[in-house]
Amino acid sequence: MKKKKQTNDFDYRYFSGSEETVYRNDESKKLEIIKKHRAKKIKKISFNVLSFVLVFAIVISSLYIGKKGIEKFLVLKQEEKNHGLAMIPDDVKKDLESMTEEERWAYLYEMYPELLDKKLPAGILYDYVLYYAHNPDTIGYLRIDGTRIDTPVVQADNDKYYIKHDFYGKPTSYGAVFATHIADFKPFDRNTLLYGHNMNDGSRFAALLNYKSMDYFRKHPVIQFDTLFEKHDWKIYAVIMTNGSTASNNGYFFDFTFDNCSDLCFEEYIKEIDKRKLYTTGVDLLPTDKLLTLCTCTYEFNDARLIVIARMVRDGESSVVDTDLAEYKSSPVKYPDSYYDNARNNPYKDDPKFYLY
Repeated sequence: MKKKKQTNDFDYRYFSGSEETVYRNDESKKLEIIKKHRAKKIKKISFNVLSFVLVFAIVISSLYIGKKGIEKFLVLKQEEKNHGLAMIPDDVKKDLESMTEEERWAYLYEMYPELLDKKLPAGILYDYVLYYAHNPDTIGYLRIDGTRIDTPVVQADNDKYYIKHDFYGKPTSYGAVFATHIADFKPFDRNTLLYGHNMNDGSRFAALLNYKSMDYFRKHPVIQFDTLFEKHDWKIYAVIMTNGSTASNNGYFFDFTFDNCSDLCFEEYIKEIDKRKLYTTGVDLLPTDKLLTLCTCTYEFNDARLIVIARMVRDGESSVVDTDLAEYKSSPVKYPDSYYDNARNNPYKDDPKFYLY
């Protein structure tokens, strides 16, 4: 008896609910089923991958938001802690003012025994001894009444350190308000530069952005910046917007970061500020004045910086500013080249560039 010829008689099954369908000896249907099976498998894998990516993204976003939320909370707690150190209580102040220097320090050591093992600089104002005791990088205190700018100021050998560390030396994207390493305060340089981040929650130097409005200046025309040894008020002379590096301005950087320059150079610098200021504050400025420059980020154009420039109140001069004298300029404001990139007319395109000398 001849053996029956063997054929490729395989069953290919797929399930729909509880029903089973069987196909035999139909190659086209076999291929169709295989394709459907593969398509379902690929679809399932794709769905699983997308689900994983989505869940992963949600988890990472939650962690990031949570981290930012915690960081904001810590910043608020730090501000509270700073204010706790900020000033000696009023009743203690009254007692201190009636004492001799020797009696004053004996009293402070009794009130704050943690100061006993600290090496404090001679002549330090008692208002700021607690700050210095917590961080000897402290060089002063900055305050603008009616704003959140109310903070100790620090200085390190490396300017980058306090960009990413707070007053207590803890890593944070909020950084701290700091003076450049070249700044000198005994006596003051011709120009003292302080940096601070512009944070979304309104902390650090975020309030400076409000000075784009002349009305805001009228409410807050005076800055208090004290060193550890002297108290000073500063009248705001100008608010300007400029670039933070040469890369964003066709290779030119308007240098507001200097500490000292010649008398003639300083006069030219004042003229350049006058072209760039957003409005006139009514405050005068002499070549013999000391400047305080506050710098933070802004976003009107690439690598933009907002600069608030104030001058020290002179000996015998009142700290009061007549804000009724403030007015918008009749001449156009001078901005960096990058500001005019969006088809804006640049009235200063042929203006000579200012350089320090």
